[in-house]
Amino acid sequence: MKLSEKICYCRKKAGLSQEALAEQIGVSRQAISKWETGESSPEVSKLPLLAQVFHVSLDWLLSEAEPEDAPQPGYAPPTPPPPTWADQLPGLIGTLARRYGWLAGIYLVLVGAGFALVGGLARAATARMFSFADFNGFGQSLIRNNPVALFGTVILVVGIILMVAGVILAVFLKRRFKK
Repeated sequence: MKLSEKICYCRKKAGLSQEALAEQIGVSRQAISKWETGESSPEVSKLPLLAQVFHVSLDWLLSEAEPEDAPQPGYAPPTPPPPTWADQLPGLIGTLARRYGWLAGIYLVLVGAGFALVGGLARAATARMFSFADFNGFGQSLIRNNPVALFGTVILVVGIILMVAGVILAVFLKRRFKK
């Protein structure tokens, strides 16, 4: 059975008019008529829609099999996986995000390393600076309550967190979009 005959057979079996089928597929009634008479063939992009409307597989629709070999009415063609965030980005940007998105994790690791280095240097410099200062007990309280050392510690911790998050992000994105 040819494709044109299958389209006509499935349309009638589904109880659809040419107009109703055309509306579901997004073409004109005349296009459906031409498909059924064999004057023209559906575009490749319309074939999955036809299979979905008729509840048959695309393989069966394109094969020479007879209607008795058609899948049961409960058959639903497999649905494609939902698009990821990278698939929704336009053209080149989406391709680059899928291919090189893991580099964002590496960038995050480098930024975290910079923060950790600055925080560590701030702690080391203030600890060394105030280790020699002892102005009648004043230096000891300054060492314990040194705001620069405290701020350096906060920056150091933030840097370590960024490095860990960067490694996790890089590994996740590399595995997710691996081909």
